[in-house]
Amino acid sequence: MSSIYLNTASCGLISPESLAAGNELYAAFADNASGVSEVWRMNEESRIRGVIADFIGAPTANVAMVPNFSWAMNAIVQSLKGNERVLLYKHDYPSLLEPFRINNFDITWVDAPDGFNIDVPAIEKAITSNAIDIVAISHVQWTSGYKLDLEYIGNLCREKGVLFIVDGTQSLGACTINLSQLPVDVFAASHYKWMNAGFGNGTLYLTDAFMSRYQPVVGGHNSYKMREGNWGYEPSVISYEPGSPNMFGLNIVAHAIAEKNRTGLPEIARHNLSLMQLFLQELGDAPVQLLGDRTMQNRSPIVLMKDENGLGEHIHTSGFVVTRRNGMLRVSTHFYNKEDEVTALAGCIRTFYR
Repeated sequence: MSSIYLNTASCGLISPESLAAGNELYAAFADNASGVSEVWRMNEESRIRGVIADFIGAPTANVAMVPNFSWAMNAIVQSLKGNERVLLYKHDYPSLLEPFRINNFDITWVDAPDGFNIDVPAIEKAITSNAIDIVAISHVQWTSGYKLDLEYIGNLCREKGVLFIVDGTQSLGACTINLSQLPVDVFAASHYKWMNAGFGNGTLYLTDAFMSRYQPVVGGHNSYKMREGNWGYEPSVISYEPGSPNMFGLNIVAHAIAEKNRTGLPEIARHNLSLMQLFLQELGDAPVQLLGDRTMQNRSPIVLMKDENGLGEHIHTSGFVVTRRNGMLRVSTHFYNKEDEVTALAGCIRTFYR
């Protein structure tokens, strides 16, 4: 029995064309690895950085190609002074939370009283009453699918002189993100989910204002420049790029972006959300317990439901691939999914409850 893949929130599928782009490069390594890699550094590295920058609506000079979100977040936290007061959502992704906690920052926590809707009024109140310096939060939450209004929170931060750091791993590639129009100071994301580009590559964006205030305290292969015959350290956003770029993965990223551009991010976002809305409607009166209500308010193309009485096993044995973790089931829809797939899953769930 073939399976129906509804699990991009865990890991996105790579297209055969994107995979071929990586394989073609590495096949050439079998004959002349040093020559091929040097040509890639001279030609492809800057080109792909520009492709990524265009995709997120950012100047190329503000974008680094990093191994993943965790690498970027740890490096960014190390560049801070250490005395900043930080606001975090207590159920956010550990790679966002732990660098602040481990390094003993002064943290104010906010919650989601109903398990889904993050307490935005609490964020507003805390920024003022706790003299917050940094708000760091995910655009889309991995444990609920809640989608934050980046423009609203970002504008609030700008008004108060607060830095806004965003984890876009659960949104980049699934919805339009134009950082030239968003009040975001730091944006970082891994590419293995909604970007459909595999592991070992990600994006980091920093504003000029952030870089002038916080210079990097890491050095990668682009940190040193030749000036008048001498190598010298010149800190910039690409200081965050490690010494051995993932050429294979970055070739895949470039092709995955081209694939999305052919369809268009607005159309991909519309498709993803329409599939999730259809799924919620098709559940009908099945008494499945969802996080959040059965509307699309503040919802991304991710929905979580309680795994009770063997529901998860029933879904699994019926041929659907979803995440099963901590007593919850997570369903996620992306541009390669179709209406009949989500209606089939809803029908599977209705059958279970009969």
